[in-house]
Amino acid sequence: MTAVHRPSQGRRPRSSEPPPEWAERVRLRTVDAEGGTQEVTVQISTPSAGLIELLDGHSRAVIRGSDYLDCLVRLRRRLEREGRLLCCQGARPNVHPSGQLRQFTNGRQAYVLPSEAENEAPVTVDIFAPALPGDVVSLHEQRASVVTYWNARNPDHQI
Repeated sequence: MTAVHRPSQGRRPRSSEPPPEWAERVRLRTVDAEGGTQEVTVQISTPSAGLIELLDGHSRAVIRGSDYLDCLVRLRRRLEREGRLLCCQGARPNVHPSGQLRQFTNGRQAYVLPSEAENEAPVTVDIFAPALPGDVVSLHEQRASVVTYWNARNPDHQI
């Protein structure tokens, strides 16, 4: 008699890909247009992977990208479609990485761009560090702010 192998009901096939290793958990808030806030958790993978996970109430979403900044942009896009902004340093209007800083930190650090009056070197921040709800903007507003900053500093090379 030949045995027939039948998969168990309710069991999922095993993936050949190992589960992600979460190196860090950051609690952040989101803010909506009316100023209402909601707590979320972002799990951050080990530096060798461009991977984060959003734990939002009873839902979760794994977000892959080329580096941490790419993951953050994808996460912010997702939340903005729901009418929410993520309250983190990477969502402030005056925070932006250089290519070199992005490469060296796998996109985890970015510069706080100095005001026109300041001539000091910019300081760096962790893009996943918490920020106040009033300090964050949409991706579109952040890009416009960085372009304005660049054009003011480089009048001969406007973008």
